[in-house]
Amino acid sequence: MKKSFWKTIGVYTKGHERKIVVAALFSVITGVMIALQPLVIKYIVDDGILAAISTNDKVKVVGFLSALYVIISFLRIFCFGVANNATLNLTEGTLCNLRNAFFARVQNLSMSFYDKTASGELFNCIFGSPLNNIKTFLQQCVINVPYQCVSFAISLTALFTYDAILTLILLAIGVIMVFLNLRSRKKIKKIAGEYISTENEASKYINDMIQGLEATKIYSVETDTISRFEVHTDTMREKAVGMAMSMWLQHAKPEFVQFSGIAVMYFTGALLCIYRGLSTGVLFAFINSMGIILATLSTILQIFLNQSSAIAGLEKIQSIIDSKSDTPETAEGRARNIDIERASAKKNGKPCIEFKDATFGYDSKTIYDKFNCKVNYCESIGLVGGSGSGKSTFTKLIMRLYDVDSGSVNLHGRNIKDYPLHDMRKSFGIVPQNPFMFQCSIMENIRIARPEASNQDVIKAMEIGHVHEFVNELPLGWNTIIGDGGLSLSGGQKQRIAIARAVLGNPDILIFDEATSALDNISEKLIQESMEELMKNHTVIIVAHRLTTIRNVDRILVFENGEIVEEGNYDTLVSNEGKFKELLTFKE
Repeated sequence: MKKSFWKTIGVYTKGHERKIVVAALFSVITGVMIALQPLVIKYIVDDGILAAISTNDKVKVVGFLSALYVIISFLRIFCFGVANNATLNLTEGTLCNLRNAFFARVQNLSMSFYDKTASGELFNCIFGSPLNNIKTFLQQCVINVPYQCVSFAISLTALFTYDAILTLILLAIGVIMVFLNLRSRKKIKKIAGEYISTENEASKYINDMIQGLEATKIYSVETDTISRFEVHTDTMREKAVGMAMSMWLQHAKPEFVQFSGIAVMYFTGALLCIYRGLSTGVLFAFINSMGIILATLSTILQIFLNQSSAIAGLEKIQSIIDSKSDTPETAEGRARNIDIERASAKKNGKPCIEFKDATFGYDSKTIYDKFNCKVNYCESIGLVGGSGSGKSTFTKLIMRLYDVDSGSVNLHGRNIKDYPLHDMRKSFGIVPQNPFMFQCSIMENIRIARPEASNQDVIKAMEIGHVHEFVNELPLGWNTIIGDGGLSLSGGQKQRIAIARAVLGNPDILIFDEATSALDNISEKLIQESMEELMKNHTVIIVAHRLTTIRNVDRILVFENGEIVEEGNYDTLVSNEGKFKELLTFKE
């Protein structure tokens, strides 16, 4: 697991190799300075205070060695500062790369991944305990391990020259501390994993409640919501306290061994001074070096315990980064140029969109079974049917938000999988039932579809979407900042912004997914005008809730249980005693 951790984290240190060298080099120099400090004390005592020389010479020796001690101390502080700066840059750079890789991967995963994973859990991965555990471990490891290993080696070598018996006792203490640490690491990893899971659950709940604040107030369930939140926070508190106490307990075991060992060393050292003539200076140096060794060993063991938490955090993050997309990108070299294929399909009379024996389902529920359908260029199509009949699935599959289980979905005469995902999805402009509004200005919300668009292009798109009719009434016009989720806007205003956004992307195919299902008559009329204008030179697909909104489309497809049971224009279907008329009567 240790090798796996370093192999994995090493991928994210790219671009920061120089910082690793600087941090390690100056940390090693720091370790040398730390090891030299107690040696200087030995010489101050033996060669200065207790030496058989004149008082003046003693003052000179002690003064020189004291000045040397100050210089060594300054170098220790300076080198540690340089190492610390490099370590901070290295750590933050590594975490930045890890966050970027995580975010990029999450952006490219298919919708089936989001069906199973809450957004709160994803947020927690890059700003919660998993990343914080990695950060803590890396900072401690990079800056502490090099200098402590060096000071440990130098101090241990010096101790052997002082007294072998004391050194062997010290090594025995160290072995016991290492043994206890190794037994503790698995426990810490398990506890850290449990805390991360608890934190994820709390993050999911918090995210849901923040997004559902309006519903909470509508149904007047604030008290219940607060109570459930308190349950989550209490669970987190209990897990956090339990984890902290477990960490303390696992650290306390070797710490107790350390203090007990020190007492044994003092007693043994005193006996050696009394019976074997061990010098006071050597005993002072030994005690100081022993303190460095035991403190170093204790710190390194603590770092190893923290590594267990870091491994648990990295495993959680990496499991998402390693997740396979159900809609993988087309292999390089096999991708088709969508512009060339579009021109070829139009020239050869192929349909714009075609389902060929497409079978698809969500988990164990089958929606389409060998489904077939064609949509021609510049044709307007209305999709109607009851809930779960398959009309929204139609739009999700043609945009490749999901992949069919068998058969194919073709765009411009080619399997949709043959196109680069970015190019293929840029061919579509979608106006969903509840468009998402970003926390930025109205102008920026529209420009998201094409960031490089000029103001003139945005204004033109706003006119098509009838956005200007309400924007001009706002104090800051199109520079008005939209609040969280667009709560300050009406449903009709958000729909009009969504239409402008879709049009600005200059797509070939426009999808209106129940875009007028919850609007007032005025908003519906304006959006209906926009839709009919766009039908003149675009392929338009309308998922309809209000059947009157598809009165003027070229063809209506009536869905039931994943099949098209009727099709034709509005007047033809109304004159038949079929499913469409049944739906129309029910809606009225």
